[in-house]
Amino acid sequence: MRGARIRDLKKRLREAERSQHELEKRMYHLKTLYDVSREIGFLTDTKAIITNLLLMVVGTFGAERGLILLRDLREDRIEAMSHRGLDDAAASELALAAEAGLLAQLQVWAGSVLLNERNDADPLCSLDLRAWIPFEVNEHLKGGIGLGEKLTGDAYTADDSELLVTLANQAAVAIQNAKSREELVRYAEQLAASLRRIQILESMKANLAKFVPKTVQDLIEESPEAPLLDKREADLSVLFADITGYTRLSAQMEMERVNQLVEVYFGAFLDEILKHGGDVNETAGDGIMVIFRDPDPRRHATSAVLAALGIQHRARETNATLEGFFEPVTIHVGVNSGIAHVGATKIEGTAGTRWTYTASGPTTNIAARLAALAGTDGIVISEETRRRLSDEFAVEDMGPQQLKNVPQPIRTYRCLPSTETEALKQAG
Repeated sequence: MRGARIRDLKKRLREAERSQHELEKRMYHLKTLYDVSREIGFLTDTKAIITNLLLMVVGTFGAERGLILLRDLREDRIEAMSHRGLDDAAASELALAAEAGLLAQLQVWAGSVLLNERNDADPLCSLDLRAWIPFEVNEHLKGGIGLGEKLTGDAYTADDSELLVTLANQAAVAIQNAKSREELVRYAEQLAASLRRIQILESMKANLAKFVPKTVQDLIEESPEAPLLDKREADLSVLFADITGYTRLSAQMEMERVNQLVEVYFGAFLDEILKHGGDVNETAGDGIMVIFRDPDPRRHATSAVLAALGIQHRARETNATLEGFFEPVTIHVGVNSGIAHVGATKIEGTAGTRWTYTASGPTTNIAARLAALAGTDGIVISEETRRRLSDEFAVEDMGPQQLKNVPQPIRTYRCLPSTETEALKQAG
């Protein structure tokens, strides 16, 4: 009876010792993992991760040499590597093995994690690794932790293997996080570069828009890769306006002041032009050419005449504002409606190629000639434009007029700023 109690007591002591050993092992593993996490958990560089991890692993197991490497399977090259305790010959052999693609054989060692015996048959026998723990970061990036003989001469145990596998998994997670951060940073840099390119393009677009007719802008936005810029027939109304006495002003005033004066008046005119849907096509010193287009021929003719009336109205307002500073100016305006060729014209020379987008043909030429007929603050329109207007517009028949470079006389009308017309202009 006493013997049975003694045997039972010894059994319990052995179990207690095993439990104590297991507890100590778990505590040691947890402490090691905590230390590893603290050292590499916040690192964002793969090289720094494996370098710090190798120092800890070599110190933890008291190994005389160690190696951690990552292989890119797609390119069969070393992505990153760190080693301790390898002499020059071993390091050189490792580099040659990497170039020869022999590191792929290291993955075979996964079936024999603890070597403990030197394997003269493997391609890296000079490294004299006694433990090799492979790990996988992703399907394309695989690595391993290799350790040489312990300084104590002891063999690697199953407990060592368990801890090494855990550390290898910890390394894989840390490297995955680092790769994700690298990818995020790279994406952020690419996004920033893309946004910068977009800002530059938007800035270029905003600046070019100052010189490019809105019609061209719309065509390019509709089809950026192949805008329809070929010349096509279109029914439209063309408005020409010019400042009377521009040559005299240029001779009497400094050019800078002349330019300022023109900008003030043309700036006021632009508000009226845009309000009525016109597209400034060309400017030349004292003149401006505006195109009005609309599916309804009557509508674009009406818009052109309303813009003409608005230009004259704004000219009178500006004259009053600048009274005492500049002599008042007068504006001549001509409007014609009809078919014109609208599109791009290519000008080629030895110095390069330039493009202009404009309306051409008799309709445009007649509009320019009508402006020349207009007197002080006058607006002259063609018979075709008059035919498209409603009776609310007050006009004076000027009869047929012979225009320069126009074979047949053109019946013309002077558009009067009557009360009805002014009211219609303001409503527009």
